[in-house]
Amino acid sequence: MTDEEKAALAKIGDTAIAATGLPKAKIAAYVGIAVLVLALIGGLAWLWHKNSATEDALQKAAVMTAAQAASSDYWQNQLNMSKQNADAAVAAVKAAQSGSLAPSVTFVQQSPTVGQAAETVAQRINSKDATLPAAALAKTDRTTVVPQQVAQKDGSQQWQVGVYKVNNYRNWEWGVGVGMQDGKKYVPIEIQRNYSRDRAISAEYHVGGGGGYEVKYKVMTDKLFFLF
Repeated sequence: MTDEEKAALAKIGDTAIAATGLPKAKIAAYVGIAVLVLALIGGLAWLWHKNSATEDALQKAAVMTAAQAASSDYWQNQLNMSKQNADAAVAAVKAAQSGSLAPSVTFVQQSPTVGQAAETVAQRINSKDATLPAAALAKTDRTTVVPQQVAQKDGSQQWQVGVYKVNNYRNWEWGVGVGMQDGKKYVPIEIQRNYSRDRAISAEYHVGGGGGYEVKYKVMTDKLFFLF
């Protein structure tokens, strides 16, 4: 680029800046803010895409050995679960293997060995085989397939393939919004501690509008008063 061309471009830039009626320093600040905002949006989009891909992979049915299914550390490290969720999953597996927790549905898978049966069941779940029971195909946070010995009522042990559908609960939740009471606007800020899969306690404080607060005990159910 020649000196004349550079001078012409500089003149065009100065003219554009003058047309805004803003000082150069302020325009530079606005441009910097815009670049930072775009970079932030790009970074958040990348993190969301990466997290979504990771979650999709973790939601696929995975085969575990009986020893792995009994290890809280394995659930935490290999399936990216919190200790509370991992401990709950281990307890459910132990209850199923002892015969105290009956399966919601059962189906037959013909295979030469129980190990091969587990692999086949996992493949059928991941391929969304429509011949499987709906419960086996239900979308959950984690699905594990475990070849295991299950205690029978007569005291004997029977080899079965257990399919465990796990929905994680989050320990903490927070929220912020906007509300109105007596014609006055306020901003509710809430924090919630989920201390089990279906029990929680929350505290909410109202900023503005005269203030105020709420403390709530929450129960999560599949149906509301047996209606829905």
